[in-house]
Amino acid sequence: MRTAVTPGKYPALRSNPVPIGRAEPIVSLQLVVGAEARPDGKWGCDKEIHKEIHKEIEMKIKKEVSPSSRVRRARWARGAVCIGAIGVCGVANAALTCSQLATVTSDAATMTAADVITPPATVGGVAVTVPFCRVQGTARPSTDSEIKFEVWLPPSLADWTGRMKVNGTGGYAGATPYARLNQDIGDGFVTAGSNMGHDGGESATWTLGHPEKVTDWGLRAHYYVATAAKTLANALYDKPVSHSYFEGCSNGGRQALMMAQNYPTLFDGIAAGAPSNFYPDLLMWLLWSGRNQTPVLGQPAVVSAAKRTAITQRVLQVCDAADGLIDGQITNPRACQFNIDSMGPSGDGTLTSQELAVAKAMYAGTTSETGEQRYTGAKFGGEADWDPNFADNGGYGVFIGHYVYGVNSPPFDWRRDINFSTVYDQAKAALTPITAAPSPDLTAFKNRGGKLIQFAGWNDSVVPPDGSVNYFHALTLFEKVRVLSKTSIDRIVDQLSPQDVAAMAAALGPRVRQYHRLFMLPAVAHCGGSTGPSSIGGGMPEPPQAFRDADHHVVSAVIKWVEEGIAPEKIIATRFSGTTLTLSRPVCPYPAQAVYNGTGDVNSAASFTCVAQTESASSINAGDIIQIKNSLNQRALLLPNR
Repeated sequence: MRTAVTPGKYPALRSNPVPIGRAEPIVSLQLVVGAEARPDGKWGCDKEIHKEIHKEIEMKIKKEVSPSSRVRRARWARGAVCIGAIGVCGVANAALTCSQLATVTSDAATMTAADVITPPATVGGVAVTVPFCRVQGTARPSTDSEIKFEVWLPPSLADWTGRMKVNGTGGYAGATPYARLNQDIGDGFVTAGSNMGHDGGESATWTLGHPEKVTDWGLRAHYYVATAAKTLANALYDKPVSHSYFEGCSNGGRQALMMAQNYPTLFDGIAAGAPSNFYPDLLMWLLWSGRNQTPVLGQPAVVSAAKRTAITQRVLQVCDAADGLIDGQITNPRACQFNIDSMGPSGDGTLTSQELAVAKAMYAGTTSETGEQRYTGAKFGGEADWDPNFADNGGYGVFIGHYVYGVNSPPFDWRRDINFSTVYDQAKAALTPITAAPSPDLTAFKNRGGKLIQFAGWNDSVVPPDGSVNYFHALTLFEKVRVLSKTSIDRIVDQLSPQDVAAMAAALGPRVRQYHRLFMLPAVAHCGGSTGPSSIGGGMPEPPQAFRDADHHVVSAVIKWVEEGIAPEKIIATRFSGTTLTLSRPVCPYPAQAVYNGTGDVNSAASFTCVAQTESASSINAGDIIQIKNSLNQRALLLPNR
């Protein structure tokens, strides 16, 4: 339970309780600290009251906050008062200029530069097309933290939509997503992004001996970036942000779900693509996938690209027509029944015994040395998109050595030293507190009107798509059990059956879809790519500006849902050749599916209709149950915000 600082003497503070550790109330405090009501009803300013306000806030902290967190929260309160002094008393109710934003501070962050950018100009390798105020800053929540961020703000209140968006980043990040900021500023957002606390891109070298930097990357960077963005918008326009949004895919999708679970007041709408929210399990899946596909570093993959494509073509021959249309896409791979042995030595001999074993390992998912399934695997139809080198290119085995065991590589050799039993458990225990976002408890986010669109590609072998489906199932089950005692919930979870999952999806799926909607994209790989249409934004490929509307674009759809109360009944995914539209197809809120109308252009979304589906218990397998239990058993996982 968070304590509210509500000083008694000053009416402005009495009317604006401040939940400690949340961004919107910090902005409210910045608006009112150092201001007092005049007889004419307007707000005036008296710098002399600041010392009294400091005392009153700190007295409240001593009364209502545990001793272990007093120092940190008092520091936060004093910082907020300092912002108030700049933003209210220093300018006497006037908004700051762009250059003056360099004097602003926010929670654990200072601004290092504030400049007006006028095109033509290039920032971060991106050619900008509109003028804006560029603010650079650094957040240091720990002595080893260095979260470098940028906030771009439209030059005037008239140019601003009132919206703010923070952009998540995939992999290890290590760089500000300038392309996303550039698009957002052109669309009238206050927009922000960061290096997530370290520089360097897809390398794990920064993780050795730097647990606080790993915590910044895994958990808290976006909180400080969003807090700074809201503070700066408030200071520049003398007006708070009206609506806040977050988008991200892959690790950015994990960050997106973490925002909803752990910082439920920070954003109004969230677009979460291919989220790696079961992160420790996902990390071990990547190593399972890498070691099976490429058992010897530097050697070719066991199953060649040509063989992987041959498997996909054979799967399509069996399952493509199941949705009523032969079009190179499997609408629901979970319903596909394919016998991979038909391609092995006992079948037509397309695959050798070693190749067949690798394919089976990919479908089976992460499995311990004793045969226990730990995580779900790839789906039928996505074989051509398997990436044998993803684990090595991402440095994920090196990361385990660095963070879990504190050793470099070499001598640590992940192919030799990692197993999928004891090491799996140790890695999960170490990483869960700073990276995992599996909890189905979105109660706080939902209760304040938050809306979340989740999406993933069925051909994704990096973040297997069952994780998104099973998170949806965990949400429906949590709606049923959330009012029960812990003992009762644990008993239900322990005895969970496919019949329970299917029944709750049918009964409570509509309730979940009031705040969370899942869209699964056929023939789409990790955060885009493959043969299906995937230009929906949100971390997947961005469609041209003419298609960035609520019908075709997930961020625009979540904006419409938040601001107009109109939930998306479909998202039209598109594919382009240059600027020419070549393919469009509706994707529907899971478990509904797009069905061909029987006539019309099969490459046009207009020829398809979203049709409701009932998920049967037979489609829920043992791996699904493991993953759903994994989510429900971590329902109370709230990571330390600081």
